[in-house]
Amino acid sequence: MLKHFLNPPNWFTSASIFCSFYAMLLATGANGDPMAFYKAGLLIGFAGVFDMLDGRVARWTGGGSEFGVQLDSLADMMSFGVAPAILVYSWALHDLGAVGIGASFFFIVCAAFRLARFNVGSSDGAEAQHSIGLTTTMAGGTVAALVMFHAAIGRTSVQNPIGPLLMTLLLAFLMVSPVRFRVFKMRLGPAAKGGLALFFGCLIAVGVFYDISFIVAPMMVTYTAAGLVEGVVRLSTRRVSAHSSGAATLNAPVADDDSEEPDDDDVDDDDDVDGSAKG
Repeated sequence: MLKHFLNPPNWFTSASIFCSFYAMLLATGANGDPMAFYKAGLLIGFAGVFDMLDGRVARWTGGGSEFGVQLDSLADMMSFGVAPAILVYSWALHDLGAVGIGASFFFIVCAAFRLARFNVGSSDGAEAQHSIGLTTTMAGGTVAALVMFHAAIGRTSVQNPIGPLLMTLLLAFLMVSPVRFRVFKMRLGPAAKGGLALFFGCLIAVGVFYDISFIVAPMMVTYTAAGLVEGVVRLSTRRVSAHSSGAATLNAPVADDDSEEPDDDDVDDDDDVDGSAKG
């Protein structure tokens, strides 16, 4: 265990766990304070940053291990399953009583099932370009970003919890759905990497000057909506293709049956046929 504690990638994973733990403390003790919810959402965002870094540190240091993989999965469950569910419940869903508890728990269960499906490698071979179902990182990050955005625009309380309820249920369902979302795994050259770093640097600068949630929340929502739209388009295209294939099959020319079956004039009677066969 000391070896695992001293492994640098596990430090970043542990930092992600700490951020989610602190976010849960802030969410449960907020007592309606919008800034406490904002800070909790921001901590979930930092958990995502550390989650992104631990894999890269493992590759840079050569410290990757099966233990680290399992630890990372547990950290994801806390950071993007449990912490966002507690945050959205404390923020808005507590007014709905048992319904709010059920929706928050449904989010946690779907996150657990999504991670378990990923861990056992249950996919149809499309993981290189697409993620089957919304990742827990994106689902939990979307919840955190929207809570932060709500606080950043000056809203002190949630007037209607139905919107957050529908958001929670939708994101939970998308995690375990067959909807495919694009995975941005690109091999870029030095110039492209520099341009991309400059672009994100400008976004961060604007976010820091104004508010980071003004950038993150629209990006999260756009990504989720784009996956849904692409799924609908793909389904419609398949239906049109299947309909066209069916129509082509029905309109195909049918072979003449006269060449397959002899007329009555070609065969005299059963006795003649039997006789020729025996002869």
